[in-house]
Amino acid sequence: MKTNKIATLASAFAFAALAASAAVPYRLGVAGYTFAKRSLDDALAIMQKADAHYLCVKDFHLPFSATDADIAAFKEKCASYGVTPYAIGPIYVKDASKLRGQFEFARRLGVKTVVGVPYEPTDEKDTWSKRRGSRALLLEIDKLVKEFDIRYAIHNHGPQSPEMYPDVEYGWNLVKDLDPRIGFCIDVGWEYGCDKDPAETIRKYASRIFDAHIKNFEIGKPNGAAIPLPRGKIDLVKVFKAFADVGYDGVCSLEYEKDFGDNLLAVVECIAYERGVAAALGQGK
Repeated sequence: MKTNKIATLASAFAFAALAASAAVPYRLGVAGYTFAKRSLDDALAIMQKADAHYLCVKDFHLPFSATDADIAAFKEKCASYGVTPYAIGPIYVKDASKLRGQFEFARRLGVKTVVGVPYEPTDEKDTWSKRRGSRALLLEIDKLVKEFDIRYAIHNHGPQSPEMYPDVEYGWNLVKDLDPRIGFCIDVGWEYGCDKDPAETIRKYASRIFDAHIKNFEIGKPNGAAIPLPRGKIDLVKVFKAFADVGYDGVCSLEYEKDFGDNLLAVVECIAYERGVAAALGQGK
């Protein structure tokens, strides 16, 4: 009898949490880079266990050379795990001739957002820290978002790439006069790493934020030391409240950049935390 009561109470709490989270406009997903060392099957199985249903697809799971048959098989496999591909990227691009193919690939996959990093190298070695955000490529992207009606979301990269979109403001200064379908995938961790308040950034640039990659950094370590979301230094409750307050209806995708070959428990912990925050925010509406 006692066991049945506990089970019933647990079910009631679970139902309440789901009902509350439904009041939050955003959805929960995973950024594909989280699974850089995982097969597609392993990645999808982890997402299923974590109850996460949206995937930002990286090309190591579905290459740009994929045929229509390959794409159909990929989508069918995702669906079998209850997962929907919703965007592609991040894609680093320095060659304008590659851009059209990326938009065509997104259209064939059936997603409406390309997450990208259009840059120009400033030395022969294409040194990461010396790359620069490219206005010239963004002008080409401006034409493509109009032609394809697919949004382009620039991914910020923090202080280690000071001229390659370190924060959202840097990108804004390059795109503010361009088509409104060019915006941002805010990496919350790297926005924080640039001494910015991610919640304030979300509120300021809400109309141009199309995607979000969520991470946290270990307390007492330099920014960049990954940790499961509830145990880090960034106030993510404040961040998720900002998303809810501005009516962000995109995906908040976990990007866990640690333990790539053994990250099941961490992903489950992170998604459970995000779901709990969503439930609490929903109850406050």
